[in-house]
Amino acid sequence: MKLLPIAIFLLSALQLLRAESTPDPWERQVVAACLILEAANQGEAGMQAVAAVIGNRGQGDPSKYLAVVKKPYAFSAFNASTGKGKQRQSFAALVSRASKDVNWPVALRIVDELYAGELADNTFGADHYSRKDELPSWSHGMRATTVIGDHLFFKSP
Repeated sequence: MKLLPIAIFLLSALQLLRAESTPDPWERQVVAACLILEAANQGEAGMQAVAAVIGNRGQGDPSKYLAVVKKPYAFSAFNASTGKGKQRQSFAALVSRASKDVNWPVALRIVDELYAGELADNTFGADHYSRKDELPSWSHGMRATTVIGDHLFFKSP
């Protein structure tokens, strides 16, 4: 009987943690846009892999995911918004474009799984990726983990 209050407390704490890891609607859409614009042509597995990279770069901390996505030059599809220059594109334009993709509902579901800590990492811990037909200089010293769609995934040492 003494375990029941402890179990109730633990369940309440778990619910609070889940509530805290739910992104606001705009954050959810920006991260989903990243998945669409980076890998929609590679299907659900490709978008899941990009989400896994976001999670790995954020070290599993949902409060870091938006900053990971908005880091300058971290995701090529966002370079027009995160890079330097006078012709910067707004994130709203990217979200608008991505939301028209047929895979938008799938991307939103993947984002929800990422933030809930329920996303399976199909990249084996990768924190970077490139096109599979390239070997960028930044990848030297990293370990290749897998190929998914058109992307080759790497893990930093």
